[in-house]
Amino acid sequence: MAYALLAVRLLVGIVFAASATGKLRGAVAFRGFEESARSMGVPARLSRLVAVAVVVGECAAVVLLALGPGGAPGFVLTLLLLAAFTTGIVRTLRSGTKASCACFGASTAPIGRRHVVRNTVLLALAVFGLAAALAGTPAPTRAAGVLIAAFGALVGALLVIFTDELGTLFDDGAPRTSGRVRGSAP
Repeated sequence: MAYALLAVRLLVGIVFAASATGKLRGAVAFRGFEESARSMGVPARLSRLVAVAVVVGECAAVVLLALGPGGAPGFVLTLLLLAAFTTGIVRTLRSGTKASCACFGASTAPIGRRHVVRNTVLLALAVFGLAAALAGTPAPTRAAGVLIAAFGALVGALLVIFTDELGTLFDDGAPRTSGRVRGSAP
């Protein structure tokens, strides 16, 4: 359990660090995030405040995940942030509004179901991490286990960070149907 908790702390921490870094890498990236927030329904007068609050929250989550034996406060903050992000994404999808995902900085990738799935996976990991931290899971003691946990966290974080690119890679551009087309073979 100690190595699983370490892996989850690292994975979530890397994802939130990459997210904050992507938004802060320059004025264009930050403005792109503000614009994305507006397109998701944040009033223009509040978009800068929301953008700053998100970045501060993401940075605080990274620090809190790194502190203490289990990172419980960091998991609480990531759960709150992820719940807010997921709610915004679902609301945007339901409204039919076209918005881009600026989750990791400026991006033209449209918000879609894959973002809900990604966030749901992160929420589940954060719930696991919080439960393990609150259970008093001891710190890992073996170097090999720490390295394996760190490698797994890095791979998982990269999959999360590059969700849009992976989605584009596997999307053939063909229109999707919600059911069988009349006269088609099973």
